[in-house]
Amino acid sequence: MRDNLVSVIVSRKWQLAEGYDAVQLQTRSRSEVPPFADGACVTLVLDNANYNEKTYPLCCSSSQPLGYVIAVRQHDGDTDTKTTDVSFNQGDEAFVGTPRNPTIVLDGRGRSLLFAGGVGTASILGIARQLASANQSFELHNFARSPERAVFRDELDALQSHGKVYQHFGLAAERLIQTTHHALSPAHANTQVYCSGPPTFMDLIERQAREWVYPGNIHKLVLGGGKISKSSPVQDE
Repeated sequence: MRDNLVSVIVSRKWQLAEGYDAVQLQTRSRSEVPPFADGACVTLVLDNANYNEKTYPLCCSSSQPLGYVIAVRQHDGDTDTKTTDVSFNQGDEAFVGTPRNPTIVLDGRGRSLLFAGGVGTASILGIARQLASANQSFELHNFARSPERAVFRDELDALQSHGKVYQHFGLAAERLIQTTHHALSPAHANTQVYCSGPPTFMDLIERQAREWVYPGNIHKLVLGGGKISKSSPVQDE
């Protein structure tokens, strides 16, 4: 086991949206956790023997120093373990690594385009909050299968006074592709593009963004684990 892993237990769980939960993790020793910024993520090791690890977005800032809150997709018996998380129950044990903060480019001369889906919305929300705090211009597009499945919908809408926020629900694959393409074109080469969500969704954003912006300006916040699915782009993960 890696030396930088900390033992934690599940202390609480509640619903974020239809199909999604927030899971609170606390250290066994009740010690403070390392500080982290909005939009950070953390890797959990769920099986010590096989070192089964997954990366989850952190839902809050370090204002709760005695634990983490992560966003997870609910375990619903889906046989596709690449898209469905394990079932977290109170008292379950796990190990967590050091939180990783997102790389955010703050440049008053440019703008940022943000794309979110599934639990990736937690990461994109954190980035948007940092941009808002720095008075940076941004445009955010959130995708979900329905309003009920939209994670942090109200929190995103609360940022309307700082940037443009668009909520997209129930789009078919072709319509989703058209919507993201329209948002990205035309974009200035110096525009910063951030995306987090299902792998196929992020791959779509990256392909489209490369037509307009510098490759180094495309930031993919990769969550979860396992192999990348070859299915059509979807709005849930």
